[in-house]
Amino acid sequence: MENEKINIEEIMAEIKQSIKEQGLTADMLSFEDVPYKKNAQSGSASEALDYVSTHYYIQPYKELQGNPVKVFIKKVIRKLTKFYVEPVVFEQNDFNANAVTVMKSLAESGSADLGGRVETLELANKELLIRLDKLERENAELRRLISKETDR
Repeated sequence: MENEKINIEEIMAEIKQSIKEQGLTADMLSFEDVPYKKNAQSGSASEALDYVSTHYYIQPYKELQGNPVKVFIKKVIRKLTKFYVEPVVFEQNDFNANAVTVMKSLAESGSADLGGRVETLELANKELLIRLDKLERENAELRRLISKETDR
C-alpha cells in the first residue's frame, strides 16, 4: 500500500531537473571514475588494509535457503554443532580484529618513519648542494688564479 503512494515518474522528473540545473552531462562521469572496492587482492596495500579493516568479522552462520526439508535438517545439524563452531568463529574474529589493529599501527608507524627519513634526506641533500656550490666556486677561483699565473 505504501508503494502505491510513491510516484516514480515524479521522482525521476525531479532528478532530471536537478541534473539539468547543475549542468551535468553523461560524459562527465564514467564507471572507471567511480571508486569501489573490488576485493581484498586488488589495489594497493592501503586499499587492502581498508578492505581487511571492514571485513574482518565472520558470521558464524549463513542464511539457510532452499527446500524446507533440507533447511530443517541443516538447522538440526547447526544446533548440534553450535558448541564447536561458535567458539572457533569468535576466536577467529578476535584474532582478526587484533591482526587488523597491528597492521594499522605498523602502516601508520611505517609512514611516520618514512616521513622522517624523507625529511632527513632532504636536509642532507640541501647541505650537500650547498657544499657542492661552495666547492665549485672555490674550483673556479683556483682555475682563475692558475690561468693568471700561467699568463705571466
